[in-house]
Amino acid sequence: MSNERGTLTRRPAFTLLFRSRSFNMQYSEPVIPVDPALLQAFAADLKAWHVALGEPSYTAISRTASKHGESLSPASINNLLTGKRLTSSAIALAFVRNVLRHVGNHDEVVLQSEVARWLKRWTEVRSSANPAVITIAPGVDRTDTSMANHPGSALPPAPENQNSAPPDQWQASEQEVRRPPTSELLPPNLRIFRSMVDEALRAEDSQRRQWADARWGCYAFYDFDGEPIYVGQTNERLRIRIRRHLTNQRTDAVAMRILDVMEVAEVELWPLWELEHVAVSDPKARERIDGVEYTIYRNALDRSSLGLLLNEKIPHRTEPVDLPASARFPLVDATIRQTQGAPDIRIARCAETLSRLASVAAERGIVSTGLRQVMVVQAARLTRLAASRHAYAAGLHQPPEDLVDVHYLRALDTY
Repeated sequence: MSNERGTLTRRPAFTLLFRSRSFNMQYSEPVIPVDPALLQAFAADLKAWHVALGEPSYTAISRTASKHGESLSPASINNLLTGKRLTSSAIALAFVRNVLRHVGNHDEVVLQSEVARWLKRWTEVRSSANPAVITIAPGVDRTDTSMANHPGSALPPAPENQNSAPPDQWQASEQEVRRPPTSELLPPNLRIFRSMVDEALRAEDSQRRQWADARWGCYAFYDFDGEPIYVGQTNERLRIRIRRHLTNQRTDAVAMRILDVMEVAEVELWPLWELEHVAVSDPKARERIDGVEYTIYRNALDRSSLGLLLNEKIPHRTEPVDLPASARFPLVDATIRQTQGAPDIRIARCAETLSRLASVAAERGIVSTGLRQVMVVQAARLTRLAASRHAYAAGLHQPPEDLVDVHYLRALDTY
């Protein structure tokens, strides 16, 4: 808004400068600041996703976009993936759509799911900008109420009688109001959890290599009872995938409410150091990591009291292979075990997870059979937890291991 006295502009950082009894603010057009760590993580994850899909060239992606009536230049893609500044959401989402199209995935459900996932990521980075900056053109007097009292102004009205204001009403100092660091917004339990995740991802092996620094590798999550609940693989670096699962909550498994992050109490890592510099598309590398993942998966099934995991997609079936060295790390301490590991809290959380999965099926109508299988597994977990708690509260013997038998899924060769 402008008038003969100056221009009032709102920006995402909220800065008020108090000098004597008047505002001394300068008009500027700064680049909208965002959290650099979030921006770099967003760019790195998007680039890793791009690499995982075969890393088509920027020119090829641009041509694909053009064929679909979208404008996406190679320079825009470069700006997006370098993470030097936040590009528009239109560029980010056009990139996602056309990478999928280029690699031959035209499934509209998949496209919409990925677009929604990366839009959420972009929005999180964008919302990390400081609150609105309010600046006024030079020469505008704080005592002038024509702008301060304007309906669109964010300035408080000036006192009617300047001489009646208390001496300390306007401090002769600068005051800056900013958003607090993200870490200060986390509840204590989540701070502990994320701290232990960081500690696990920094752990080193006997050769001083960080276990999570391997580009290729497999991993497994365990619940508060030490039961395996999920197995996965990655070729974008273990630490990136684990963080996406446990801190950013941006993987499909979490987005679909299949994996409840708050139920993960331990993680085990199997790095494949021999594949560190092998191309993503290498068929022998794919065969190796598929064999390791499926062997881990079968071993986990044998150790699970239910005989089933929460994987929606079953790993590619292979012959058993020799597994590389692994390391298992706790992600919760005694405090968290006493709170979010308490039986009644776990029952409530499991019921909520099952309800959300059912809502996904109800809203979408058409979902994978894998998702419906996960609903069966979650229902079985809920029944086991509730029955065990009931027995304890009633002073009864614990229910038998075969209280809930869902092995028919394995018998049908679903797993």
